[in-house]
Amino acid sequence: MNDPIDYDEALRDLLRKRRQRRAASVLRRLPDLRPTSPGQVMLAGLGLVVFGWVLPIVHALVLVGLGILAFGFVTGMFQPRVRRVSWRNRDIDLPPEDHWTHHVYRAVYRIPR
Repeated sequence: MNDPIDYDEALRDLLRKRRQRRAASVLRRLPDLRPTSPGQVMLAGLGLVVFGWVLPIVHALVLVGLGILAFGFVTGMFQPRVRRVSWRNRDIDLPPEDHWTHHVYRAVYRIPR
């Protein structure tokens, strides 16, 4: 036997979905400030190392820069690699296998479109 429709619950569900959609659209309009590659992170780390080395007042930036430089290097090894195979005299790019390191890479870096 069919249960009667709870209109109050249906309305609450509809309003909740509408609020979620509105919040998601606001987040989509914000610029994505994540770097696009580990090279950008390593360049920023190198800049901090040099800046901290030149100015003795902010000498702690050397350690921060070295940490960022190491982080960029390690996440560069996490970068998903596409396999190129030849099939019927054509080169085909195969997507990389899904791995936890690829999820970390995609969380840290913005994938350019």
